[in-house]
Amino acid sequence: MNNITTLRIATLSPIRSPISANSEQRAASTPEHLPDTSQGANQHLLPPSEALSRIDWPWANGYGTLAHDSLPKFFLPFDCYNIDTTDCVAHSSNLRRLVEDWRGEIETCQLFLYDDTVALLRLDVVISVDDAILDELTASGSLDKTLSDGAGYIHKTLLYPIFQTYCKEFDRRFGKSRSAPDQLLRNPNKLTVFKDIHFKEPTAPESHVLWTGRSIIIKPEKFDSPTGDTLRQWVSFPGTIDDLRQKRHHVGSGNVLVISEDAEASRDDWFRGLSLCQYYNAILAIYSRILKSSYSQLTDLLGAQRTRNGELNRLMADITQSLDHLEFSRLEFNEARVGVQGDRAAIVNDSCAAWKLDGLIQSALERTDLIRSRIARLLAARKSRVDKTVELILAGIGGVALVELFISLTTASRSLPKDDFPGLLDVFLWMPPNGAIALSSLLLMVIFIYIYIAKR
Repeated sequence: MNNITTLRIATLSPIRSPISANSEQRAASTPEHLPDTSQGANQHLLPPSEALSRIDWPWANGYGTLAHDSLPKFFLPFDCYNIDTTDCVAHSSNLRRLVEDWRGEIETCQLFLYDDTVALLRLDVVISVDDAILDELTASGSLDKTLSDGAGYIHKTLLYPIFQTYCKEFDRRFGKSRSAPDQLLRNPNKLTVFKDIHFKEPTAPESHVLWTGRSIIIKPEKFDSPTGDTLRQWVSFPGTIDDLRQKRHHVGSGNVLVISEDAEASRDDWFRGLSLCQYYNAILAIYSRILKSSYSQLTDLLGAQRTRNGELNRLMADITQSLDHLEFSRLEFNEARVGVQGDRAAIVNDSCAAWKLDGLIQSALERTDLIRSRIARLLAARKSRVDKTVELILAGIGGVALVELFISLTTASRSLPKDDFPGLLDVFLWMPPNGAIALSSLLLMVIFIYIYIAKR
């Protein structure tokens, strides 16, 4: 008879949301000037829904004990909600498979709304299957796909319609006549940096769920069973099972395995550490697409036969704002990493190393340098064209003055009394007026040709 194994699997899915704020102003606001919506403000951010019930962020922010982290406002959620998944289980084949075939249940389903159009969907499940089925589920990828599809279904059926309502009711609920703290929220229908996201489609686009990360925390005695080797392969740990037992955890590309005596405390620490990394990783992924799109638009606009200066100026202003905000978010992430305490500091560092966040940050910065240099070259070319135009205008003005000078000298040479001393006026005395005009026009053409050749 096969042994039945019970596993608690925590998943965290970054999803796109319509929530975006004036991050820089929010970061500079003091608590007395900006009540934090994540700490029990009266007004719910999302419109009322039977599927959502609001909760407070469970952990205090600021130094004091190692149980606290000192995070900047940018890395604190605006709002947190419990999600009722009863209807989803009844209608989703993936969630129903989890509950019925794998004798499981949804233990926790929560939504955390962050800045920059990113939210984190938490879905923690418990399954009880025998070892043979667990081997098959992990080896085939069925376990991972079922959890990812389940999170996607919850987003599509419960969250996306609520996000659509938020966009439609934004002006009424958070317009200019509303309270000051709400003014930090940007209108989701008029975003300038995150123009890639909108909620006008009748059904949720699959791209709105960026990915799903999974983690399992297991006690040492259970790890010594055949389940341990199955989970070692599940996280793609390259070493032996003894190496993993000594290391105590491994962060893979999508799966995380933790060996801990105190599973509950470890579960909280890993959720808090992974939330920070997943959130910023999502921002980098979104910005990667935005920067590529911005560079492509800039290239297309410059290659167009006719480009309006107003259109080009707006594009450059939007790109510059995006680049500045990316640098701001990088500095906020550095501050957040410094403020993480206790075991969570190692969790964040290991997660950053496993997902190569530092490399992604460097790649994003190099891409911003490329765009900034392109804009600098564009501005230099525009300045050169303006300088050339100004020079031609000045040359034209000087040319008119030259013709007038020749005419004046011709007139003056005929009005002065004759003398026996040869001079410049004698040249114009011998030259007919039409000749003076022709000579000055010839000199003017020579000057224009010289300027044109010199500026090519």
